Amino acid sequence: MSRRCFILVVKKSNEIDKDNGNKRNRLTNLFTPKKGHDKTLKRSMSGFETETFILNNEGKIDNSDLLLNKAKKAALDVKEECAKGMIEVICLPSKKLSSTTFDLLNNVTKLSEIAEDNDQYLYPFACYPGVNKPVFRSEPWYTIKQNILGKRFVNAGLCCGYHQHYALPWGMFDEKTKSLNYKLNSKVKRTLLDSYNMLNAIDPIITLFLQSSPFVNGKFVGKDSRLIVYRGGKKLDNMDGLYANHQFFGGLSPYKQTLMDLMSTIRRKHSKWNKLMRENGYKKKEDTSILQFAWNPVKVNNKGTLEYRGGDMNYMTNILAASTTIKFLLRKIQQDFTLVIPMDIELKESFTVENNMLFIPPHTMVRNDLQKHSAYDGLDNKDVRIYTERFFKFIKSITYKSYKPLLKPFQTMIEEKQTMSDTILKQVKKDGYDKEIPDEYARELAINYSNKFRKDLKLSRELLEKIGSEVLLKNDCE
Repeated sequence: MSRRCFILVVKKSNEIDKDNGNKRNRLTNLFTPKKGHDKTLKRSMSGFETETFILNNEGKIDNSDLLLNKAKKAALDVKEECAKGMIEVICLPSKKLSSTTFDLLNNVTKLSEIAEDNDQYLYPFACYPGVNKPVFRSEPWYTIKQNILGKRFVNAGLCCGYHQHYALPWGMFDEKTKSLNYKLNSKVKRTLLDSYNMLNAIDPIITLFLQSSPFVNGKFVGKDSRLIVYRGGKKLDNMDGLYANHQFFGGLSPYKQTLMDLMSTIRRKHSKWNKLMRENGYKKKEDTSILQFAWNPVKVNNKGTLEYRGGDMNYMTNILAASTTIKFLLRKIQQDFTLVIPMDIELKESFTVENNMLFIPPHTMVRNDLQKHSAYDGLDNKDVRIYTERFFKFIKSITYKSYKPLLKPFQTMIEEKQTMSDTILKQVKKDGYDKEIPDEYARELAINYSNKFRKDLKLSRELLEKIGSEVLLKNDCE
């Protein structure tokens, strides 16, 4: 009998040790999820949006809506923007990068052909260089923003951007409520936080690669004038920017440590914007998604995506480089559960990977220093160069071989220390101008780059077709 008791006690002791071990590791496992032998997450959908200015045959902004109407008649995926001289092109989301980019390229190419048939141009860069007096639409959504943001709202009609969507990790989006799910035991929520923080961390890099707007209304503002006049605020030394007094809704956000932090911020944005609406004589919008009221460079979208919207519009070859960069970066985080760790590190240690942990600098360094230097100085700034080079080395290491040719424009920028904005400034200086350009010259400049955009569309197609063939031959999964 005593022996039986002894055996029983030993067995119970083992079970207790096992339970204590599970309890000790439960929170650790939630914080540091590891990829198992089988894929835990489904491949995510990607989608893009591009905005361009419409020019007439004299190189002036065209506010006629002629192109918009003809494009809709041709069943293109286009949308009107806040100002009439702008047009937005969207594409069908897909799990395959090649499929999504082909769809975007086809839509932009067809739109460019319709514009050419009607003696018009698509100006591919973020800010029209000459005189631009936006003609805003009268839809309620735009008038509400105009009344809340005041005279600064004119900046919304001066800026064209590039937006990329990446589906939220599986199970994180509630289709019924159009909001985030909060699951305490869901390890995929960590991948959402890491993706969100990483996109904020690389914003000064993506905006650098895509900067194309040195002039606004004929005057030099910075290498990325769109970013400066759109975001505004003290961190960018521009209190005349669109969101200068409303950084909560349009500025670069700090990192979030927990999903609860992120959800709390989303709720406060929804509440504050509704308060602003009421103060300006509008009724609270009860039927809108809690995710609707945000225009930050990185946001959780009410379509169930994590949206990066910080970059300038640019040539399609540069857009393809950006889309490839973001796609493989988020894929690494969400498929491989790579942990993104903010840490007090030197810039030269940024994007170091150790034990499946990817280290990034503090958000204060990104928002206070790198964002500003990238916008005003670009690759002329040493810290921005170091940060950009470190990231590009990392992104090349995780991009499939078949897709690496799409990254070549960024490689060239780093080697030559010259972005699209630098190219424009070089051309302007060659033509005898500096920080200010006359409107007649700005119109010539705009037509020149619009013609080059048409050629770049052909080059982009050739690149994608070559990559598509290689992927099929090698069965290179995405």
